[in-house]
Amino acid sequence: MTKIDDAAARAGREDEARLREIVELDLLSPGVDDILQATVVEAAERLGLPQAMVTVVLDQAQFFAAHHGLDGWMAEARGTPVEWSFCALAVASGEPFVVEDATTHPLTRDNPLVAHEGIRCYAGIPLVSSRGHALGTLCVIGKESRTFTGADLDALRELATKAVRRIEERKTGGGA
Repeated sequence: MTKIDDAAARAGREDEARLREIVELDLLSPGVDDILQATVVEAAERLGLPQAMVTVVLDQAQFFAAHHGLDGWMAEARGTPVEWSFCALAVASGEPFVVEDATTHPLTRDNPLVAHEGIRCYAGIPLVSSRGHALGTLCVIGKESRTFTGADLDALRELATKAVRRIEERKTGGGA
């Protein structure tokens, strides 16, 4: 096996473990919204943006476990195809993903959500479980270009940590 083949196999095993943890934590259940709703509202308010979500990134789609400010088909569908997902980029890297102007960013400018839904800015923080898996993100979205400050990202990190804690406590019975 070459180093590239070995790295690809390791990445595949890690993604399988990440997806297995999503199932074990029951993140696709309607009850998750209840424990995360206050977090997405707080994220939108603290950053002064109209939309916030907790996403769960799967292999073919991203699911909105909780959302604030969404309407239309995205709110009804509670997700998008994974290839449209800004959040998938944060999950893949395990790092925050920030887009100040989606119309000019090389990874997002051709995205249907930019062209048809008017997304212009995005900041997402991976939701990293206690097992070390990036399950999805806590993200905020706006319809105007915007610069995100260090304080903005710190606020999102704090709220992402709170979201993961609530998710894991829900499963272990530790309360929300």
